[in-house]
Amino acid sequence: MNQHKSNIALASLIPNIVTLFALCIGSTAIRYSLDFKFETAVSLIVIAAIIDGLDGRIARFLNLSSNFGAQLDSLADLVNFGIAPGVTIYIWSLSKIPYKGIGWAIVLFYIVCSAFRLARFNAGAAGVHKEKSGPNMLSTFEGVPMPAAAVLSMIPMMVSFCDYNIAIYSGAIAVYVIIVAVLMVSSIPTPSIKNITISRNNLPITIALFGALITAALLEPWIVLPAIGVLYLMMLPFFVYYSRNNDKKN
Repeated sequence: MNQHKSNIALASLIPNIVTLFALCIGSTAIRYSLDFKFETAVSLIVIAAIIDGLDGRIARFLNLSSNFGAQLDSLADLVNFGIAPGVTIYIWSLSKIPYKGIGWAIVLFYIVCSAFRLARFNAGAAGVHKEKSGPNMLSTFEGVPMPAAAVLSMIPMMVSFCDYNIAIYSGAIAVYVIIVAVLMVSSIPTPSIKNITISRNNLPITIALFGALITAALLEPWIVLPAIGVLYLMMLPFFVYYSRNNDKKN
């Protein structure tokens, strides 16, 4: 009887295995950045971001959510979307800043902001309201989520892969990374797609559009991903205005 209780179903480990898979992918991005293979490193971080959106949903779908899984996911996020992009950006550009230590200090600031966001998110999971939703309101996050921030921080690097002969200065990259880090820990409302619904009549066209977007991203990732990131940043002021108006009305 006791032996039966000590057994654990293999299926219950699936969400944690997915999280560990994402962690291994994100950690491997650091290895490729050390070898100056930046396209591979960025690709791995983007893949880790996609997988990060799956493990929690798999856990909820299989009714296997646990506090252990949540903490493991947070630790993986710190590596995948804090340390990995920070190190990659440092080796690619910030290490070239002539003032000694400034580039690494900016990377540390980005990583600290990532850790702060995770700590705040975990505290929210324990009882602090971390998302806003309600009648006539869009579901929102507080600040830019870490996977999105990681992708946003690497947009200049993605653009450099396109061979547009655009001069990208380390000083401008430094300022941009600081802005993304501040957006992570800010309290501004940012869009969440969790509670977005679509009409059944619009389902075919929605699937077709997503299919076209995925195809374009696979064919020209360093054009499509930066375009999506820039559009996301441009939408933030309008979303903040819309969200605050709805807060006043409700």
